[in-house]
Amino acid sequence: MVTLREVDAQNFDGIVSLKRESNQYVGSPEFVLAEAYIYRSDSTAFGIYSDEIPVGLVIIRDRPEEGYPYSFTGLFIADGFQRRGLGREAVEAIMQKFRADGRRDEVEIQVHQDNLPAIKIYTRCGFRETGRAKWNAEFAVMRARTGARVRKA
Repeated sequence: MVTLREVDAQNFDGIVSLKRESNQYVGSPEFVLAEAYIYRSDSTAFGIYSDEIPVGLVIIRDRPEEGYPYSFTGLFIADGFQRRGLGREAVEAIMQKFRADGRRDEVEIQVHQDNLPAIKIYTRCGFRETGRAKWNAEFAVMRARTGARVRKA
């Protein structure tokens, strides 16, 4: 079972030591954590755990501005843990987190058009392509509903 845990002093070393052969679509753990730190006003880094073992990392935009959907970025599963369904389970855990929060009914992500394994996972989790990123047309914009009953702030 996959769970999300906010990266803090207790789990930092385990998360930053995750190994990845390729940084083609997502940066190294250090880069992802640095990005989360830069955008900390509205984003939080979460370790992805399979049982008690750290297997990945994701940045969740958990305080979206009014009128904007939830989003996440920097999602990766470390080498040695891939092709076990953990990416799909991680996306489902992220969607559950958004559902429980209940402030938005939609999630938007951007994914490189050549990152076919990620696109396959996102599609299986209910995401649909809605266009291209304005900053780089090689990135597909994908959206999904959270299924939450949106509560008023």
